[in-house]
Amino acid sequence: MNSENERKNKNEIWSKTKNKEREKEKEKEEKKKNPKSGIKSKAHTGEHILFRALSTVFEGMSVKKVELDKRNYFLIHYEKDMDWDDILKAERLANRIISEERPVKQITGSKKDVAEQFPQLRVRWDRIKDETVTVVEVEDFDWAACVGEHVSNTREIEYIMVTRVTSVGKGYYEVEFEVAERAKNLALERAHLARKAASVLRTSFDELIQTVKNLKETQEHLTESVRALTQTVMSKVAPEDIEGVSVYIEDVSGADRRTLRKAASKLAGEKDSLVVFVEQVEDAFLVAARGPSLVIDCTALVKVILPEGKGGGKPEYALASSSTKVDLKEAKERIRQFLRKPKQITES
Repeated sequence: MNSENERKNKNEIWSKTKNKEREKEKEKEEKKKNPKSGIKSKAHTGEHILFRALSTVFEGMSVKKVELDKRNYFLIHYEKDMDWDDILKAERLANRIISEERPVKQITGSKKDVAEQFPQLRVRWDRIKDETVTVVEVEDFDWAACVGEHVSNTREIEYIMVTRVTSVGKGYYEVEFEVAERAKNLALERAHLARKAASVLRTSFDELIQTVKNLKETQEHLTESVRALTQTVMSKVAPEDIEGVSVYIEDVSGADRRTLRKAASKLAGEKDSLVVFVEQVEDAFLVAARGPSLVIDCTALVKVILPEGKGGGKPEYALASSSTKVDLKEAKERIRQFLRKPKQITES
């Protein structure tokens, strides 16, 4: 009796194995016939699984739009912040479902029957005009109204990963993803980049994130220090008279450029003067601003001081940058020549 049962069990196992092999061979043939369709089907079913996994981890999430082409992504609505640790939880869940080789079925029925049969159905009834609805079911995991192409078994997807999450407005995110070989290759490439980053920063792989956080904090402190020093330098700049115009001109290399822009505009307004600041630790950066009573065109002035420069602005405020450094003595002479020419002055 035992030997008979063992023989039956072996036959069942052999039969199941053969069926799986036939299914896989059929999948391979379908891929050869239409490789693009196969990739899109993987992405489409992968999107269903990934969204269900994400919405399981991030409760209250809803999908608003799906795009599957050169860029695979879906637009979701979620009121809270999305954390990468929780995204990883969702990716693990999605890949577990894929590895379990779950059947994917397409079931058609009336709106009423479908609503009763699938209480967890993801559907936007306002978009369905027909009386019949097609439901794509990933066995015991996801149910969604959809008429797109899909795989017949989750194993065909192979692998899925989130590649980018972008905030596109309060409560809205674009979630990009890849599947199959693309996802596998991208995972390897990003692991490689992380190892290289750890090597460059001379830290262990496990300490990489904390090292980056420490560097970020240090950089922020340094930026604040440079801005404070820039403000101190700005407060001590003295004007000089050039062709009857009060001109504040200074080379403040090493200063914070954002602070320079603000300081130039503020000083020009408060002192009703012409202000020209230069910062050139790397390339030459020039900012010019003038007070409300002056009729000097700053856009024309920066071109005179820095002819090779690229930039622009308004008559009262202009910027320019160039790989050519600015000689302050020569710049003063060019300002003098500029102020002597009435045609270079514009009406406010």
